[in-house]
Amino acid sequence: ILKVAGVKTVARGVEKLPPGTFVLAVNHQSHFDALVLFRHIRRHMRFVAKRELTKIPVFGQAMRKAGNIVVDRSGSDHDKKLLHEAIDAVRTRVSICFFAEGTRSEDGSLKPFKKGAAVFAIDAQVPLVPAALAGTHEILPKGTLQVRARPAALVIGDPIDTTGMTHDDRDALTQRAHAAVAQQLQEANALLPLAE
Repeated sequence: ILKVAGVKTVARGVEKLPPGTFVLAVNHQSHFDALVLFRHIRRHMRFVAKRELTKIPVFGQAMRKAGNIVVDRSGSDHDKKLLHEAIDAVRTRVSICFFAEGTRSEDGSLKPFKKGAAVFAIDAQVPLVPAALAGTHEILPKGTLQVRARPAALVIGDPIDTTGMTHDDRDALTQRAHAAVAQQLQEANALLPLAE
């Protein structure tokens, strides 16, 4: 899809990913974000996604079949149960990606993070990995259907160890991840001219 759309990409920091499983906390600019992540991160990874996406023909069914975690984003007991069941999978066999802002950015700028990625990483006791995507907002801005051939960049930061952390640490961990992604977003924007 990226090739057909004329999207060239560049990535830095992929070698920083832990050897085991992890929680990836990344900003969210476009429906093209997941494609760029999958191009550069060759790991067994699934996403936490909002239920509305399952209504998209073909894509919604594929997303469910691939084993992604679909939530209502309401904080319901059902959502909590789904996430709790996924914790064991993350501890043992699959990494998980949170678009930490909770929704796509209207203008491509970084918004505050929800606490979900931090809580999940703490509960699973796996590293929280901050990452930033740049350029994807220009490829397919929120609210449009026209795909534009623009470059995209991914920067992955240093993993944050969550060993021994509890829910009391979730706010500080969320803020730490946000600060790291903000810095990486600047780096990713600077990389855009190098996309191949």
